[in-house]
Amino acid sequence: MLARQSPYSTATTHLIQAVLLGGPPEAGGDPMLFVYPAWVFLVIAPWALLPLKWAVALWTGSLLFGMMHLIGTLAFRWGGGRTGRTSIWAVVLVLGSLPFMSIAVTKGQLSLLSLGALFLAIRLISIPVPDHSKTKLANAIWRETMAGIFLAFSILKPTLTLPAMAGILIWAIIERRGYTIAGFAACIGALSLASWFAIGNWIPDYMQVLSNTGGAPVLWSLALVAWPWNACYAGVFIGTGVYALIVFIRTRNRAQWFSAAILVGLALFPMRWIYDLLLGLLVPAEAKQVGGLPAASIGIALLAPWGLALFPEPQRWPALVIGLPLAWALAWFALFHYARGISKQGMS
Repeated sequence: MLARQSPYSTATTHLIQAVLLGGPPEAGGDPMLFVYPAWVFLVIAPWALLPLKWAVALWTGSLLFGMMHLIGTLAFRWGGGRTGRTSIWAVVLVLGSLPFMSIAVTKGQLSLLSLGALFLAIRLISIPVPDHSKTKLANAIWRETMAGIFLAFSILKPTLTLPAMAGILIWAIIERRGYTIAGFAACIGALSLASWFAIGNWIPDYMQVLSNTGGAPVLWSLALVAWPWNACYAGVFIGTGVYALIVFIRTRNRAQWFSAAILVGLALFPMRWIYDLLLGLLVPAEAKQVGGLPAASIGIALLAPWGLALFPEPQRWPALVIGLPLAWALAWFALFHYARGISKQGMS
């Protein structure tokens, strides 16, 4: 893109396939297409200024550092700041995340960047807005604007995070959080303008690439289950999202609505690689001092990937892509219908 060449052109696609696959992909295999929005080049471009080995080391190191920080933050919140409980949650989180991170970090996956940006957006939103004091109000405006910017970065890889992004925007519209909406719109606008200046209107080419799935289904998880069970599976999660939206409109339970929106994306839009399912970590992201049934359900969902050893190898990925969202759905139900002390304004 710095050379003003489209990343979606046939020549570029063939070059990607030649470098990564040694030639055209096999029938039904991963086509290795550039399937990101073109604005992602602004994130990647600075690394192109470094020698390749340095760029790889710093990029993967940054992803690993960010993930460990996320794990530490969640462990501290779920453990209520107590050393013993926090340590236990840290161990469980590391074990539960390891199958995903071992692939995502070494591959330098942008899905980790999307996950981290979404988490930061939710954390900034959860900070209460002060009623007075010009300094505190200015800080609140800055936080809300930054939340919108992080929300925009969460869809650098717009697969699983699209429903979550839409859910947060719906919240911002209903709650009249203009600065969050403005931050999101400004960031998306700046990214889009920069990419248009580089290669022009890339959206038609991008849509064309998305339509060429290389023989792989778009709704990958639903294609693994036969009719009518796939419709029932989708209905469970869509129904959960609709229910959470109704509850949010009535009670303003923001945390429950955000969590449900994340769950919908996790169930319906996972890609073919295991690392996208790491988004499940954010289903209970706003929980604090978790115990009892919610803690047990979260622990089961985190450690569930290790149960794949019980399945024959060809069945492991289908079992995980279908089973893990169901495990997180049970955790969601336990958190919001059995957990004590959850306020109507969220769990933070």
